[in-house]
Amino acid sequence: MQARLAPLRFRQAMKFTKPDLHLLVLFISALVMFALAGARVIQASNDFVPVYTGARCLLHGCNPYDTSQLEQQFFQAGGHPAELPSWQIDVPVYPPSTFLVLSPLALLKFPVARVLWFLLNGCLLVTAARLIQDMSPPQHRWLTTMLVCYFVITAEIVLVLGQPAVFAISLVIIGSYLFLRDRFVPAGAFLFLLSLAVKPQIGGMIMLYLLLRKIHWRHAAMAMAGAGLLLLSASLILGHHPRSAAWTSTLRANLAATLSPSGSADPRPENQQAIGDLNLQSLTSIFFPQARTFNAVAYSIFLALLALGILVVLRTTASRETHFISLAALSVLSLMPVYHRFYDTRLLLLSIPAIGVIVQKRRLLGALIALLTLLATISAQYRIQIFLLQHGKWQNVLANKFLFILLLRQQNLEMLILFCLYLVAMFSIRFEGAAEAEHPVFEPAVSLPR
Repeated sequence: MQARLAPLRFRQAMKFTKPDLHLLVLFISALVMFALAGARVIQASNDFVPVYTGARCLLHGCNPYDTSQLEQQFFQAGGHPAELPSWQIDVPVYPPSTFLVLSPLALLKFPVARVLWFLLNGCLLVTAARLIQDMSPPQHRWLTTMLVCYFVITAEIVLVLGQPAVFAISLVIIGSYLFLRDRFVPAGAFLFLLSLAVKPQIGGMIMLYLLLRKIHWRHAAMAMAGAGLLLLSASLILGHHPRSAAWTSTLRANLAATLSPSGSADPRPENQQAIGDLNLQSLTSIFFPQARTFNAVAYSIFLALLALGILVVLRTTASRETHFISLAALSVLSLMPVYHRFYDTRLLLLSIPAIGVIVQKRRLLGALIALLTLLATISAQYRIQIFLLQHGKWQNVLANKFLFILLLRQQNLEMLILFCLYLVAMFSIRFEGAAEAEHPVFEPAVSLPR
């Protein structure tokens, strides 16, 4: 008997666990991203310089919004003149809390801090992508895996620039996962706190959703209060030092410069720097040249879309799936009211679980949303603008408003359509609690606050 059982035990001992192919594909995508970005990160970190030098100013008592003082800190930290950004484009306008959060990096020399920032952001993004992959419904896992890997590989340029948006977006996604999975909720709240402190326009609306839907609302409220406390603390530190006491007036001047005609944040179609801006002002300014008017119209459209979204949410049953779609819609809507650039579309990574759910329920609608999500992250207008300028056709396109939108503001149009499609999905599917029991998205042991 023992002799017959021996071969069976040997085969069981030699049996290997089946590899997770989805995780393997994500791992390969991460390697590609790190390889592509790592080869260029020591050549350009333009978006990291303002926040790094601003953090050094916070520590050394200088004004983080005065570019001459920022340059002084940059050279003292071992920066090279060729690595300085153009201050007319990269105007320092981050909130003081950004510098407080990143102050540990300011203790290091710039070359070291830049590499560490690159590795930190890359690892956070891959972690967020893996959690999104895990959060997506299993019925269409390959579709969501391909979308996740696309977001990872195409983040290469954002990592090279050292853009803080990657940091803020990754923390929002990881925090959302922990809140929705009821795991390490205090840690999730801390990540939300850091994200809000660095770029509050990224995760602000998502935090409000968690608060209003009472999904660990106490921790969400504490995260928002903590971010406010960091902002207050950093402001008091800047006001305490003589060289940075006038930081508020310098910041107001920088903001005014960015919003002035031909400024870096001026959305008017005549401003060639506005290419890649995602906020609604980039559309409304085409029809209304006055800043007061196009801002008012943009905010009115945003408020109307927000009210419509709230109405649709109130008419649906609270469930994991409705939370997914609501967060996906908010990831789109969050990019509309205030200044956002193309790199902020990485926030749409949060919408991938919703795409899996919608494909499962309404295949054609889900496929259309998946396609628009990919298109919304591609800034084709950059290449189109270069072509038009090289061939002398810029003014011809500029004179035709609708042609201008189709060629040079297609991302903005795609974002509007994408948000409306999420509302259609949520309203038409009308999820019921029984749907979760039939097609569970998570393990049955995990409960979600409703």
